[in-house]
Amino acid sequence: MKKFAYCKVVLATSLVWVLLDMFLLLYFSECNKCDEKKERGLPAGDVPEPVQKPHEGPGEMGKPVVIPKEEQEKMKEMFKINQFNLMASEMIALNRSLPDVRLEGCKTKVYADNLPTTSVVIVFHNEAWSTLLRTVHSVINRSPRHMLEEIVLVDDASERDFLKRPLESYVKKLKVPVHVIRMEQRSGLIRARLKGAAASKGQVITFLDAHCECTVGWLEPLLARIKADRRTVVCPIIDVISDDTFEYMAGSDMTYGGFNWKLNFRWYPVPQREMDRRKGDRTLPVR
Repeated sequence: MKKFAYCKVVLATSLVWVLLDMFLLLYFSECNKCDEKKERGLPAGDVPEPVQKPHEGPGEMGKPVVIPKEEQEKMKEMFKINQFNLMASEMIALNRSLPDVRLEGCKTKVYADNLPTTSVVIVFHNEAWSTLLRTVHSVINRSPRHMLEEIVLVDDASERDFLKRPLESYVKKLKVPVHVIRMEQRSGLIRARLKGAAASKGQVITFLDAHCECTVGWLEPLLARIKADRRTVVCPIIDVISDDTFEYMAGSDMTYGGFNWKLNFRWYPVPQREMDRRKGDRTLPVR
């Protein structure tokens, strides 16, 4: 009888340990997913793999993302974090597909193979994980490799943990050199860009915002103008990504950005003298 009782104690103890192990396993698996353990915008895990989603997923080809009614309140709360629809952004692949919105004449242009190389400098401060990495992936995926020297990410004293070691670990796996530079204190956009420019190795420096997406053919015409005259400063047509639905909307080639005498930025229509100078060829740059 004593031997039987001893066996029951051993079995009961073993069962308790098995149940405890299962509980701990399930608990920590859920903790990796819970929002309380991470800030919004941080994918699960310390070093996430580059996201690969099918092209029929949310936001593919620049289509708008529709949030279900039952998620509207949560969406509004998340909107406050970065002042855009963070829930929609997190539903979209980091390497989502986009339409080719160029004029037909632009699609047939041929550029020299020996265009200068460029360093792409991107400044961020507390940027969402999804928008920052979608910017990086769009640059890598839609830039000719031999023209892209590197990407320089300048952190203007961000406070979010996922923008520190997890970001550095992530970008190390990308197929283009991506360097993360940290500002010691909050310095503002211009000082941070100058810091990135000083560290750049490319023949040309290209500045991008931390929440944009490059489309096919974006880089070649910019570098071609600089190759023709190295004193040239160029700017592409700026399309729009909706802050609400993340729909990609083509911009107009009939407007250009400028400042009025109050130093307010606004869009102006291309003047008739420029239309005449280009002789109706809308693929030529606007002065």
